[in-house]
Amino acid sequence: MYDLDGVLTTRDSFTALVIEQLRRAPLRLMRALPAAAVMLVSGREQRKRQAAARVAAIALRGMSDDEYTALATGFGTRIGGDRAWIRIDTVERIRRQSAQGVRIVIATATEQRLAQALLAQAGVPYDLLSASVLTQTASGMEVSDHRVGDRKTDALREQCVPIEQAEFVTDSMTDLPTARAAARVVLIGASQKTRERYGQAGVSITDPAPPQQVN
Repeated sequence: MYDLDGVLTTRDSFTALVIEQLRRAPLRLMRALPAAAVMLVSGREQRKRQAAARVAAIALRGMSDDEYTALATGFGTRIGGDRAWIRIDTVERIRRQSAQGVRIVIATATEQRLAQALLAQAGVPYDLLSASVLTQTASGMEVSDHRVGDRKTDALREQCVPIEQAEFVTDSMTDLPTARAAARVVLIGASQKTRERYGQAGVSITDPAPPQQVN
């Protein structure tokens, strides 16, 4: 099981899409600033998630499902082909595991269509994708299933992923519920602070094997 943002990429993909949309519409950017401030300063994870959903709804206001699909596919394809965005060592690790018959699950809080386009362009093989879902409403596209924290773990169970038998690769403390359930945990792209916090939470970390040398 692999997280996507921070593990396969160097940045948060859906956040980047939302920011790009807001920059194109200064009035929406101004309306999003209070919620964005909550995201930055709040110490309550649930409040931060609600604020993030609010920012996304403002950025995608008035957009149809087809319009969002075109936006997400184009953006995902663009960043999936940008070497500054992709952690090549992680992609190669997944390719080796897939070639050996290992079942690859991508479990991410980013949106599904964006993740699909990014993974396809980056050439990442996978057997199952568990990603957040946006739904068209009367006002535009809004987050209807944010697969982060406990929800990421629950969604994996709903998709019959045997978490207790799996290796989980992540970089984020928000993935602690899944990490606690997994057979073993590998951190890629994680800060030293995150590593220390995992240790304090009692989660043992396995270092990734070094890249194979080609003679």
